[in-house]
Amino acid sequence: MAEFFRMDGWELLRALIKRSTPVFILFVLSGCAVLAPDTPEPVTIPEPTIEPEPQVVVLPEPEPEPVIEPAPPPPPPEPPNIEPFVAIVLSDRTPAYVDVAVALEKHLENHEVYDLGDRSLLARDAFAAIAESGASAIVAIGLPAARAARRFSTVPVVVGQVFNIHDSELLSDDVKAVAVLPPIALQIDAWQELDPSVRNVGAILGSGHEELIAEADAAMKERGIKFHYAIAESDRETLYLFNRLVRDIDGFILFPDNRILSRTVLNEMMSYASRHRVQVAVFNEPLLDAGGMFRSGTVDSDIAAKIAEVLDKAISGDLGSVPPVTALSDIEIHTNPAVIQRLGLESTGRAKDNTLAGVQ
Repeated sequence: MAEFFRMDGWELLRALIKRSTPVFILFVLSGCAVLAPDTPEPVTIPEPTIEPEPQVVVLPEPEPEPVIEPAPPPPPPEPPNIEPFVAIVLSDRTPAYVDVAVALEKHLENHEVYDLGDRSLLARDAFAAIAESGASAIVAIGLPAARAARRFSTVPVVVGQVFNIHDSELLSDDVKAVAVLPPIALQIDAWQELDPSVRNVGAILGSGHEELIAEADAAMKERGIKFHYAIAESDRETLYLFNRLVRDIDGFILFPDNRILSRTVLNEMMSYASRHRVQVAVFNEPLLDAGGMFRSGTVDSDIAAKIAEVLDKAISGDLGSVPPVTALSDIEIHTNPAVIQRLGLESTGRAKDNTLAGVQ
């Protein structure tokens, strides 16, 4: 019975399993259906937008800004013609004096020339005649004429062509002067055009030229040149000082100071400078021919124009506003080609022309 029972139990269990298997399978399947996630809706991915490649725009090169050159300074106004009567007194017929007088005549409506070099005309008599003529002013050209005017004139005086202007107390409230030398700055500019390597320049002067020394020192310092100078009291002292100075310089300026120069001393100085290859700037043609490298000269029309300007102030009663010495504004440079070639400057192209006129 027990075995039967057992067999019947196993049969019963088998029958139950057999009967429940479809239900189990169905349950499992239904469970899977429950647990399985819902199928997601298909996601539509938009096609990527392809941006067009940027176009490279090549901008034109900007045109350079035009360089505006500064306008040149206006030329000085022409001095007005002087209508009142003016007396021109010459020390003698030296060409430098006569040329200035001729250039001055174009500025004067009424004038007369008195030549103190004429032995038949004494200075006292000449100035007495000028006083009687009713002249409004006097132009004294050269040192003797300036001294006579300072002594005898009863009207304002303008002095020209006098280097040692501070001698004999020539200047006063009624006696003014126009410079006898062109501006030192223009002379140095011309020098550096001929030889940019010049670095030490010397000069020897007599007493009373402090303003000229200051002008020369300032002009050279501004251009990178050292100015060496000495004061002499005689021509022999000038030669002594020059022989000491020449070892320290490569250039020398001769100033027209006849108190400390003589023909003999000038010849010795020019010869010594040549042996030591020192460039010499001179003030007249004979010295240029004697071995000067260049001559810096004034321009007659420039001197005459400055004299006319001072005359106009003197006649109008405004002489007090005029400086004791009115500076010039122009220069004329003449070179010595033989000396330039000997110094080796022409081969470098620094000096080609024999004349540099009107350097500003």
